Amino acid sequence: MMPSRKPKVLIVGGGIGGLTTALALKFRGIDALLFEQAAEFREVGAGIQLSCNATRILTALGVGEALAGIAVYPEGRDYRAWDTGERLFWTPLGKRAEMTFGAPYYHAHRAELLGVLLDALGQQGLRLNSRVSTFSQDADSVAITLADGTTFEGDILIGADGIHSTVRSALFGQRQARYTGNVAWRGLVPAEAIAHLRLERVTGVWMGPNRSIVQYYVSAGRTFNWIGISRSPLPARESWLAVGDIKDALADYTGWHPKIRTVIRSTSTVLRQALYDREPLPDWSVGRVALLGDAAHPMLPFYAQGAAQSIEDAYVLAGCISIWPDKPALALSEYVRLRQPRTAWMQDLSRREEELYQMNDIQTIAQRNERMRRHCTPEAAEFPPEQITLYGYDADAVVTSAAMTALA
Repeated sequence: MMPSRKPKVLIVGGGIGGLTTALALKFRGIDALLFEQAAEFREVGAGIQLSCNATRILTALGVGEALAGIAVYPEGRDYRAWDTGERLFWTPLGKRAEMTFGAPYYHAHRAELLGVLLDALGQQGLRLNSRVSTFSQDADSVAITLADGTTFEGDILIGADGIHSTVRSALFGQRQARYTGNVAWRGLVPAEAIAHLRLERVTGVWMGPNRSIVQYYVSAGRTFNWIGISRSPLPARESWLAVGDIKDALADYTGWHPKIRTVIRSTSTVLRQALYDREPLPDWSVGRVALLGDAAHPMLPFYAQGAAQSIEDAYVLAGCISIWPDKPALALSEYVRLRQPRTAWMQDLSRREEELYQMNDIQTIAQRNERMRRHCTPEAAEFPPEQITLYGYDADAVVTSAAMTALA
C-alpha cells in the first residue's frame, strides 16, 4: 500500500554532505528543506579528492558532466620520501581506476564542488542565515526552531552539521571531539607560479618524520592545492578559516625537499586547522532524527574520504527513505545499519594511515620504505586491497539489496 504522501525531510548543514543529501532526495522525488547557518555559501576550504566511490554517486545524481568540467583527472598516487624526493610507492588512478571501478577519480576545489551541487539543486529548498537552536519530535513529526524563533515541521530531521554538530549533542549529549595531535596546513597556489617545478598531475604524497604533505592540481588544473599535516601538541582552531603564518609552515617543513618548500613559499595565504575525530557511535539515529557525515563519523584526512563518505551516506539515506517513506524510524535505522560498519572501518583505516605517513623511528621508516619500493613502478603497480574495497563500493547495489529485502 502506498503512503498517503511523500515525507518531508529537514536537513541541518549546507556542506557537501547536506547538499548531496538534498540532491539525492530530489533525485528520488522527496521534498527536502535545508538550513545553513551562514549568510551565504562561501568559498571555504581548499582541495578535495573525489574517489571513484563518490563520483559514481555524483554521476548517478546527474552532475557528472559538470563535475568533469571543474575537476582534474590524476594519473596515479605518487608516494615520495620527504627529503630526497625518491619515489617509494605508486598506485594507479586515471584510466586504470575508471576502468576498474567504473567511475573516475577526481581532484576538485571544495567551493567549486559546492557550486556544482547548488546548480543541480537550482537553489530550491535552501535557507541561509538559519541557525537551528532546538528540535523536538513525537510519534507524528519532528519540528525545529531557528535562532530567530521561526519554526518548521517535517517528517525526518538529518543532522549534517559537522564535527561539532548541534543535532548530535542534542541526541547523544555534549561530548568534546578528540584532538588527534595533528594540525593541517592548507594552501592554494596559481599553477603558473610553480610551473617551473614541472609537478605532475598526480596525488603527490610526501612522507616524513612526524609530518606529511599531500598535493595536487584543482580547478581544471589552474590551481595547485597542498595540505601538510604535522604532529603538534598545540592545536590550532578547528576552522576552515583559521589563517596561519607562512613562516611557521616553512619552519614545520625545515629540511624538506626544495619542491615542497617552494610550493609553501609561493602560497599567498595559508590556513592552519586542528584535526579532530571521535570514536564511532553505537547509533546515529533516534526516532525521526539521524546524523550524517562528520556529525556521525569524523575522520582523519589520510585516506581523503571525509567528503566521499558523506556522499555515500547521502545516497544510501535517500534510498532508505524512498523504500520506507511512511516509516521514518525504520528508514533511518536501516540507513545506520547499512552505513555504520563501513564508516567505522574507514575511521580506523585513516588513523592507521597516519602512522604509515608520519612514523619517526629510523629503523621502522627504512623497513617501510623497503616494503613500498616493491610497488613503485607505475606500469606494474596494482590497487592495494583497501583501495579495492573502498573505491569499489556500489551504493546503488546497497540500496537495491535493501529494497529487495524489504519486499521479501
